[in-house]
This record gives sequence, C-alpha cells and structure tokens, in this order.
Amino acid sequence: MMASLIAVGGAIIAAVIGAWAVLYARRPRRADVEAVDAMSVDVGRRHDLDVVRRHDEDARALAAELLAAREQAAREQAAAHPAPHAQPARATSSSGEGPRVEPVDISVPERQSRWMDPPVVDLKLLNRGGESAVLTKMVVEVLWARRITAFGDLLPYVDTSGGVWLPPSATYDVELPVPEKAHGARVTVGISQVIGPGEADRFQVRVNTEIPPGSGYLHETPGATSLYLLRLHVVYNADSRQVPFRPLAVACPGNLLQVPTKAAIEKRIAEFRAKVAELRRAIDQEISARGMQPPDWIAKPPRSPRDLPADLATLRRGRGVNSNFWDPQGAIKRFLDDAEQICREISQLPPDLPDGLDRAVAMARTTLGQLPALRRATS
Repeated sequence: MMASLIAVGGAIIAAVIGAWAVLYARRPRRADVEAVDAMSVDVGRRHDLDVVRRHDEDARALAAELLAAREQAAREQAAAHPAPHAQPARATSSSGEGPRVEPVDISVPERQSRWMDPPVVDLKLLNRGGESAVLTKMVVEVLWARRITAFGDLLPYVDTSGGVWLPPSATYDVELPVPEKAHGARVTVGISQVIGPGEADRFQVRVNTEIPPGSGYLHETPGATSLYLLRLHVVYNADSRQVPFRPLAVACPGNLLQVPTKAAIEKRIAEFRAKVAELRRAIDQEISARGMQPPDWIAKPPRSPRDLPADLATLRRGRGVNSNFWDPQGAIKRFLDDAEQICREISQLPPDLPDGLDRAVAMARTTLGQLPALRRATS
C-alpha cells in the first residue's frame, strides 16, 4: 500500500530567533511553557506503497539546540550591529506582565505503527519559565475532515491473516466524530502533566474516530480512511493559558493515506495473476489425480465451484476462493476502477494542506493520467 504523509520542516526557527533572543538575557520569574513540537507519528514503507519518513529527536536535545541557536544569533546580531552607549540587553516588561507562550514546530518523527492502530500525535513542550507549569487539558479542534476510499488488496481468496529519545510521560485518548460530522468540532481532553522550570516534557494522544453502527470489520481492510486536519491547544495553570500547535494532518486508522501509483497497481495486478495461476495449477493437479480431465481455463473457464468436481481440497484449505478467482479480468477492472476513484478523491483535496498532503494530491493526479494506458495494458 502507499502512504504519503510528509513532514513539514522547521523552517520557521530562523524567523523567531531574533524576536526571542532578548528573552534569554534574563531569568524568567514565572512558568513559561513553549510548544517544542507537535507531530503526527508513523510513517514508514508499508508493502508496495511509497512514503516519506520523518525523523524523531529527543525533546531535551531539541530544546538545548534551540536555546543555543537563539543565543548564538543574539551574539552575532549584537556584534554586527552594536548600539552606541548600549547597555546589556534586557527584556522590558511591566511588573504585572505574565509569561508569553509561543509554539515552535521543529520536526516530525519517524515511527512505525500497525495498520489498524489509531494514529498517535506526539507533543513536546518546553517550560522556559522559572516556575513549574501544570497542564490541565487539551483542546482538539477539527479544522477540516474528509473520508477517502481505502486502496484495498487484490486477492483471489479470502485473507484471514491477520534511538535515544525522551519517552512519553503519558498517553491520552481523544475520539473524533466521523468526517461527515467533524468539521468545526472541538473535543476537550483532561490531562495531568507538570513541567518543571527549564525542563522538557513529552506526551502522546491517540486519535480515535467513531465507527458507525454496523460497519465493524474483522480480518479485513477498512473500506475508507478518515482524514483530519487538526489544531491542538494545550491549556496550563489556573488562568488557563494556552499553547497552540500548528495544524497537522492525521489519518485513521494507521496514519496512512493510501495513494495508488502506477508501480503499485502494476505490482498488485502481477501478484494477483500469479496467485490465480497457482490456484489453477493446484486444482488441475487434484482433478488429474482423480483421473479426470482438468478444465480449460482459457476457452471455457469455470465460473463457480459448481463447474468443478465436488469437494476439491484445494478450495477448502484454510481459505476459500472469492469472486475474483472466478472472474480475474473483471476483478482487475474493478481494481482499476477503485484506484481511479481514490485518485479522484485525493486530487480534489483542498490546496496547501500540511504534512505532505499537497504531494499526495500531485501523486494522485499523476496516476489519473496514467490509468488509461494501464487499462489498455491489462485488458
């Protein structure tokens, strides 16, 4: 399968270095929590689908590097532009000014998750104040949601198979409405975290989505991927100050958005044809062993079990053949129809979405242009 969720880089760091340089010339007096990172974890290579990996780093190392970069920038700026009769840089504030909380996106990590797992959002925060900060709740705001058809397997039978880093100090769960009802929703989750002065913390949020009644599945790929664009806000201390994170995209389940590509489609069709041929050979061998004439799979192929001798063990060994086996060419056509539908759904996503969704749109449009030739080649 092909999953395309690409991390947004930390290009905004340089833009905020100068603005924050003077804040580190003094020792803060109160808790000041900074959003070091908000990230949608996973993804790696899964089956025949291309993905872009994200890299995870230790939250404490990230914080240290960020502080060092800002201090170095402040020194360079002071050396390049000395002010006449300048006094040592100090932040000015009124006696009643509280801490300022400013989010910074640094990186999106690499993680692996199983296909049916809910996606996990990984949050890292830094308390750059002088007092402990108490995190009390988190608000998950749904900016946008869409349901995308899943790119399923093409099989001739029923499949029943079923580094140093800062470990998360806690994991919380949030349940989002189904995409059709999710736009504009705000879900509040109670949390309990304490971050000491100058310390970093990390916790995770599993993103679950409602399962409509009667749509439960077992030993099969879900029929659709629920895609969400979220903004998370962490609330801390008694005065309910907020730390807003950047918008990020997640997909339920598995945090995988499946984008069919020409190579993936061709590979699945080739594997499907090989499996069909293997089953046909096994049936021929069993029928021949009974002293009977095997069927003509080209001129007059069997269309159902009724066209073959009864009680063939080949059709009963652990998994029964499905309708794809009896009509391989029709199965390939339906498979291509599904791939086209998925690509059209993805190609119609809104522009400028984060986490690689813009690339997913481009890939889907490329595949749409290649599908006519694929249909001719497989007909």
